[in-house]
Amino acid sequence: EAWQLMSRTGDVLTAAGFEVRVPQLSRKKPTPGLRLTAEEAHESVVGAQQLANVRWSVVFDDVELTAADIQRLASQARPLVKSGEKWVEIDKADLREAAAALAERADQTQLTGADMLRQALGLEGSPLAGGISITGAGWAADLLRSASKISAADVGTPEGFDGELRSYQAEAVAWLRFLDDAGLGGCLALDMGLGKTPTMLAHAAETAGHGPTLVVAPPAVVGNWAAEARRFTKRLRVVVHHGPARASAAGIPKMAERADLVITTYGTAIRDVDALSKISWNKVVLDEAQAIKNPTSETAQQLRRFDARNRIALTGTPIENGLGDLWAIIDWCNPGLVGARAQFIAQLSPSGTGKDGAESALRALNGILVFRRTKAEPAIAAELPDRIDELDHCAMTAEQIGLYQAVLDKLVIETADQDGTPKKKGAVLAAITALKQICNHPEAYLRQGGELDGRSGKLARLNEI
Repeated sequence: EAWQLMSRTGDVLTAAGFEVRVPQLSRKKPTPGLRLTAEEAHESVVGAQQLANVRWSVVFDDVELTAADIQRLASQARPLVKSGEKWVEIDKADLREAAAALAERADQTQLTGADMLRQALGLEGSPLAGGISITGAGWAADLLRSASKISAADVGTPEGFDGELRSYQAEAVAWLRFLDDAGLGGCLALDMGLGKTPTMLAHAAETAGHGPTLVVAPPAVVGNWAAEARRFTKRLRVVVHHGPARASAAGIPKMAERADLVITTYGTAIRDVDALSKISWNKVVLDEAQAIKNPTSETAQQLRRFDARNRIALTGTPIENGLGDLWAIIDWCNPGLVGARAQFIAQLSPSGTGKDGAESALRALNGILVFRRTKAEPAIAAELPDRIDELDHCAMTAEQIGLYQAVLDKLVIETADQDGTPKKKGAVLAAITALKQICNHPEAYLRQGGELDGRSGKLARLNEI
C-alpha cells in the first residue's frame, strides 16, 4: 500500500524537490501455476501407493501464495507482491482463477504417489496456465527430482558392454537405471536406426546378476537380437527360446535360471505363456511394442501376465493412430499408473480425440515414463554417421519376367478402346502397383503362400547383403 501511494504521488513529490525512491516494478506478467506440497509419509507402504498429506498453493513465477494470501490481495485495488528485488503486479482475473482452483482442491488433503505423479504430468488437468508442480517429500516428489538429474555423464560405458555408446544412448541407459531405482516401467522410443537394441543390451549388461531378462520380439529381429548380444555383451548368457527345439514347459524354469537374456517371439511367448509367466523376470522387454497398441487384443492381454520387476517397451513409433496407442504401451509398462484411457486421451489431446497432441503428450512424459529421441534433433543428427545411398541393379528371375509381361499384355488389351477414360487411368495405376510387387517378389503379387527363395533377384541380393 505504501508502494502504491508513492507510485501515485511520486511525480508530485519530485516536482516539489523531494528525492523519491520507488522499488522497481516488473513489466513481465507472471504466469500462475498450482503447487502441490507433500509431507513425509508415515505409513509402511512404499512406491506409487504411498499415501501422504498434501497442501495446495498457487505460484506466480517464484512467489508462492496460499488461499489466505490470495483473498487478501484480491481486496486490494492494485495487487502487488515482491519477487526478489522487484515488485510484481498480479492480474485480478488470475487471482480469481487461482482462488477457484484452490477451492476446488480444498478437500484433497491426502493423495497417493500415483495421484501426485498424474497431477505433475498433466493427466488430471490444470485450470492454470503454469500447470502443476510437485515439491516436498514422498515417492512422487523424489521421483521427479531424480528424473531431473538424469545425465549421460553418470553412465559412461557400462561394465560388460563391448562397445561405445553415443551420448543420447548413454542418457537412455541413465534413464533406464532411473526406472530401475524407481521400480517403474517405461517406453524407450528412439527413431528407427538410433540403436534401441544396443542401448537395451548395455542396460542388461550392467544389471546382469539381478535375474534374467526376457525379450519378446517379432520373428524377423530375433536373429538380430542374438547377433547384437554376441557382439556387444559377450559375457551375457543368451538363449533363443523359439522353434521346435526350444525348452519344454517343464524345462523353462531351468532355462531361465541358466540365462541372463532369453529372446523369444510374440507367438512363442503366447504359446508358452503359462510356463513363462511363472518365472520372476528382472525385466520383460517388448521390441516393436506397437504390437500391443490394441489393449484388448489377445497378445496384449496375455503379455500382462508376465511377472517382472520392470517392463520396458521399445518402439520407434510410439504414436501411430493416436494417443490411445501411447496409453496402451504405458499402461502395459505400469498397469494403472496413468489412469483410465479416456482420461489420458482427454487431458493430453487438445481436441480430446487422441488424434492430435502427440508431440505435446510425449514432451509431458519424456524423461519419466518415456524416453523419446528423433533423428530430426540437431544434436542427435550430428552423432549419426553419414548415410550412404548405393544403387544396386538386380536381374529379374524368369518367373518375374513372365508375370511382368503378362501384366503389361493384359493392360494393353483392357485399355485398347478406353483412351483417356477414368477406367483406363484406374487400370494403369493398378498395373503400376502390380509391377512394383512383381519386381519385389512374385509372392507379393500372387499371394499363394509359396516358397520365397530363388524367385526374386532383389531378395537374392538382399540376402547377400
